[in-house]
Amino acid sequence: METILRSKNVLINEKFISADLVIKGEFIQRIDEYGKNEIAVDLGDKKVVAGIVDLHSDAIEKEIEPRHGATFPVELAVAELDKKLSMAGVTTMFHAIGFEENPKKKRSLYLAQHQIEEIYKANKNHLGVDNFIHARFELSATDAVEPIKELIDLGMIRLLSLMDHSPGQGQFKTLEKFKTYYSNYYGLDDDEVQDVVNKKLNKDEDKINDLINHAKKHNLTLLSHDDDCIQKLQGLLDIGVKISEFPLDLEVAKFAVSKGIATGMGAPNIVRGGSQSGNIAAIELVREGVCKYLCSDYHPTSMLQAVYRMKEDANLPLEKGFSMVTSTPAAYANLDDRGVIAEGKRADIIVIDDSNIPKVVLTIKDGESIYNGIRGFKL
Repeated sequence: METILRSKNVLINEKFISADLVIKGEFIQRIDEYGKNEIAVDLGDKKVVAGIVDLHSDAIEKEIEPRHGATFPVELAVAELDKKLSMAGVTTMFHAIGFEENPKKKRSLYLAQHQIEEIYKANKNHLGVDNFIHARFELSATDAVEPIKELIDLGMIRLLSLMDHSPGQGQFKTLEKFKTYYSNYYGLDDDEVQDVVNKKLNKDEDKINDLINHAKKHNLTLLSHDDDCIQKLQGLLDIGVKISEFPLDLEVAKFAVSKGIATGMGAPNIVRGGSQSGNIAAIELVREGVCKYLCSDYHPTSMLQAVYRMKEDANLPLEKGFSMVTSTPAAYANLDDRGVIAEGKRADIIVIDDSNIPKVVLTIKDGESIYNGIRGFKL
């Protein structure tokens, strides 16, 4: 059975054109001339683009614990977030699951494994969008090396990022800044903060290298996190890191791009007009052409809004902005079956009404409608 979508604004090869989009089964069968088909779903001038691909989001944490101390079962949180993702136009989600012992933030090796297993199981059985795993490995949490390797062997992890939140670099340039953050944000006393410092500074290089080599053997894309200097980034380049998430200043981002490392920034940073932690505003990297893609970080609905904000604040064409949340992240994650509207690609498609505040009004995943917000509309 064929489904034919017709619109005056279908995004193909980074251009909005009038076209009939023919879907059969899970894939886009062909792209016809506008009006060629006698029977079609006419979407008028609504924009039709590929589904959003989000490489990094810890939104699941807020779904599990929306209010401090009020927790919900992981399996329920995953199902509820999946519905929200479809409404936000996210058809491929990489849940960024942190492997670190941090009881104040409800993170632990056990919880990370449990969340990954629940997401993996649900993704196979009943979820609407593709829910994948981006494992975030804190370099000091070397007890996590073997569990992560086992999950990689089971095919449950698709991306691996290397994080170093120790004092003296990255987000915490000074020990004082580190202690202030942990005491205020997590409510730790001086002794507890010092214990965290000692653990963050204790790294087992052999175990870290073992995990990196294991990930490479399974062709996982390696990412770094909060890069703050060229020297650090050069070292990461040497071990095979392909993506720098949230570089902390313009020079680091420029160096990364010059060396062929992709740079990703948070869409909420774009929408809010700056970083919530006081780091560089993502729009500055966009203006300089050294932000290659966006992720939702913690707020999936920001992905669509960021595309329009980049047009307004950086004069970036919508076509290019959409590529930063669709085709580019898909390519970096080695997902060559999605991210664009083209013959033979997965029918992961969203329809956008931008007559007022841009909103997704229809989400199609693998050729089937998983969210329909058009009143009186039937696919």
